[in-house]
Amino acid sequence: MTLDQLRILVKIADSGSILAAARALHRTQPTVSVALRKLEEELNLQLLDRSSYRVSLTDAGRQLYRRAAAILKQADDFSTYAHYLSCGHESTLYLAIEASSPMSLVLDILQNNEKKYPQTEFNLEVGNVWGALEKLLHGDVDLAVSPWFEDIRNLESIALTKTRLLTVAAPGFLPDMTQFEIETMKQYVQVVVRDGSNLGHKLSYGVLDNGRHWVVSDHLTKKALIKAGLGWGKLQEHLIAEELAAGMLLPLTIGHYPCQVEMEIRAVRRLGEPVGPVAHSLWRDFIALSEERETRGESAGPAPAEKE
Repeated sequence: MTLDQLRILVKIADSGSILAAARALHRTQPTVSVALRKLEEELNLQLLDRSSYRVSLTDAGRQLYRRAAAILKQADDFSTYAHYLSCGHESTLYLAIEASSPMSLVLDILQNNEKKYPQTEFNLEVGNVWGALEKLLHGDVDLAVSPWFEDIRNLESIALTKTRLLTVAAPGFLPDMTQFEIETMKQYVQVVVRDGSNLGHKLSYGVLDNGRHWVVSDHLTKKALIKAGLGWGKLQEHLIAEELAAGMLLPLTIGHYPCQVEMEIRAVRRLGEPVGPVAHSLWRDFIALSEERETRGESAGPAPAEKE
């Protein structure tokens, strides 16, 4: 029995056919079929039910599939860790940051690690709403900094700070700035940032059903439209601190609507996966930042304001 045979079994189960597995593995269909037959003969078990047009796993095949997938994961982790040991560092480290997260939380950490590991190329990607977490879950990045919407299996996280989403509009956008009801607000354009992922589509985060919406691709465009009096919506407090202080944006009060939402920003990585020295160093620095902010009593407060 070889890892290659286990990989073929897993790929057939995941893709649903021998032909699809062969294409995914860049093999010929006969090669894949022969390899699986040999595995069945060696184990003295029938792993595939070939009685219908579309093959499926037998009961024994399903049980061994789960174990095979776990073995392959361990083998891949072993190879990854051995690679880190051989080269001493990651050649490239991939990070994803949700676009509304305070960059001030990560700049010092990035500067520190760039000096320690000048041979490592840091690749930063930006995602909106669930976008950074989706990149992490798909294995496209090594670490993410993102608002934490709900607990997600297979991820571990470090609480960095808390921010607030405030519902705001420009002066004069509404007839007056007294309390409004939801039905009244549906008459006015609500500016919404498009979720950059396929993960959070079931959650609206305050988007009014059957209301008027303008959908934009990023938070700064949303802020610019709201400042210009073209709509209303929620924005991170640290993104609009100066505008609030200058009276260029005003908080709204809407009956039976969550006008203020506290949100935690976390550093996140996949649970139980081997990491190289650079990713480990970043993670230690995030832990130190969290502990430092907690010691200073800042963990429950808003993140510092940032200038554009």
